[in-house]
Amino acid sequence: SSGINAEYGGEEDSPQAPEGREIMGKDNWVEEFHALEQSGDAIMELIAERNRLLNAGGDALKVSAKIRQAQNNFNYDLNALQREAADDKTSKKLSPKEYERRTNMLNEAKIRKIQINKAFEEGSASSAFGRGGIVNRAYEENERTQGYSNSELMSQQQDVIAEQDKGLSRISALVKRQKEIGLTIGEEIDGQNELIDEITEKTDATGARINRQTRAINHVGARSGGTCGYWMVIIVLFVAIIGVIVWKISS
Repeated sequence: SSGINAEYGGEEDSPQAPEGREIMGKDNWVEEFHALEQSGDAIMELIAERNRLLNAGGDALKVSAKIRQAQNNFNYDLNALQREAADDKTSKKLSPKEYERRTNMLNEAKIRKIQINKAFEEGSASSAFGRGGIVNRAYEENERTQGYSNSELMSQQQDVIAEQDKGLSRISALVKRQKEIGLTIGEEIDGQNELIDEITEKTDATGARINRQTRAINHVGARSGGTCGYWMVIIVLFVAIIGVIVWKISS
């Protein structure tokens, strides 16, 4: 899968916008992604039209040129969306859950990109062979194809396609796994948040009770201090009275 990602799914560093292509804004990411999906569907329709022309022996050069231009636009928009999502994550404009959702959407777009490239190459490879297994002049022999018959070359092409299918399946399984992990993490975070809220409520209630008990203790202490003062006054008066009595008796 890493080979396929490097060939089809990797993000280019600061690509230039294709001629006539405007740089996308950063305010409507989801709308731009839906436009990217529609662009992918339109490319697949162009590829189907190109294949019909090839099968009918027509001229498909103009349609092929349109497909290549549309592919360039698709790749540029996909990379722009990837950079935009990464920038929004860095600037903390996105929550972790929203960034994960957009990452899954981008992974699906990468898979779509692989499907488009595969469909385009399949049609090109099949058009290189004429009816009855005669090689068309558009197919040029090179060092990798020398010494092979048409059936062997076709078999090699099918092997390549099979490897691409395996890579696509691995990418699809990885995307599903990431989605499952993300959902599990989200559920765990929600549960932890509920537990934290419950602990906070209990802590606040305990703090309120402690404050009430502290005020009660302070009040009792204040009252105890006043009573002690009264007793001191009484004792002093009692001693004074005893002293007066003793003085009277002795005099």
